[in-house]
Amino acid sequence: MGAGFHGGFGNTSGAIQNKAPVNALKDVRYSKKKMEEYLLNVEHPVGGPKAKFMKDVLGYTKSDSKLFHKNIVASLVGKSPTKSEITPFGIKHTYHTKVIGKSGKSVSANVVVIIQKDKNRVTYKIVTVYPDKKGK
Repeated sequence: MGAGFHGGFGNTSGAIQNKAPVNALKDVRYSKKKMEEYLLNVEHPVGGPKAKFMKDVLGYTKSDSKLFHKNIVASLVGKSPTKSEITPFGIKHTYHTKVIGKSGKSVSANVVVIIQKDKNRVTYKIVTVYPDKKGK
């Protein structure tokens, strides 16, 4: 089979589990590279517009990456995903949630989390965060 998702999540054969996979802040692994080099990097060719939004609207910069991660994950705890799908890289959940900025202002956003099995351990990783265009 090559690299990527190889199943092994027990009860997921053919059906995606639609329960909240994030039960605590520690469930989602912090990735300095994902936070600082992509989501909060205004110079990134793909993530730049998202980073500009996070900076201008929510007040987050690269130096706030751990706080940003913590607030993103806190917004997911106990929530059910609005969309789930099985991808070659793992089970991908999209959450529609409120993200809180440094000033306490919140905005409606979508957070994509992928669930993978790495070295016999299930890991949860934030793939992307983007503002909800509807503003709801």
